[in-house]
Amino acid sequence: MSLRGLIGRTGGKSKLKNKIRNMMPQHTTYIEPFVGGGSVFFSAPADNNRKEIINDNDKEVISIYLDVKNVGDKIIDLPIVKTKEQFKSLVNKKKFDSPVERLKRNLLLSKYSFRSDRKSYALSKSRRKIERDKFSVGTNYNKYKERLKNTRILSQDYKTVIKKYDNPNALIYLDPPYSTASKNKDYNSNDVSIEDVINLLKTVKGKFILSYDDIPLARKLAREAGFKVMTIRTEYSALGRPNHVGNVIPKKELIIRNY
Repeated sequence: MSLRGLIGRTGGKSKLKNKIRNMMPQHTTYIEPFVGGGSVFFSAPADNNRKEIINDNDKEVISIYLDVKNVGDKIIDLPIVKTKEQFKSLVNKKKFDSPVERLKRNLLLSKYSFRSDRKSYALSKSRRKIERDKFSVGTNYNKYKERLKNTRILSQDYKTVIKKYDNPNALIYLDPPYSTASKNKDYNSNDVSIEDVINLLKTVKGKFILSYDDIPLARKLAREAGFKVMTIRTEYSALGRPNHVGNVIPKKELIIRNY
């Protein structure tokens, strides 16, 4: 059973997940070192014959995954955060009586923050309405708990994860911070450079798919490495940027593969 991404994330692949999944060859190990909201990961059902490893350097994001895996069935509904003051109180809350309380707090921060950064309250009424529709109180987190049952969930350096779990039957899907990530003060890119990513991918034993923004440097490095490069069109939400018709920004992105 396919599920939508667990949380919203800037640059998420909700509109491209099926296209990316359809590109994947047969594999017995699935590695996603920048899982983010998990749109691509959750687009495929669990498979007992497939080992799955997901990772993210954002420890709060990984906390959500771990808590959903352990207590997702305990989340029956979520309250609506109606004011900036309520949101700030959640941001400042650091101690919890239970994993359920921590999970509710983290889900609400993702749900009611601008670009799901969990730091700034989404003031726009239209934003709140869209978010309520997308992450309704009726979300069945029990399904996510079941989906994650046999998944290894990590928060480590992406290089460490790939080197540890890479093998000839692996499929690695990478969606690292794009070249524009450093311009977003609310996004922690953790100094992930396209040069380092490409250099690491030259050494892998398995197959990989890499998503990246369409910049000359990424094209150049990938082609020099002998990888296949294709361009795909997509769009991202432009909420808060009213000059864009229909609240979407059209974008071109790269899909880079070694097969």
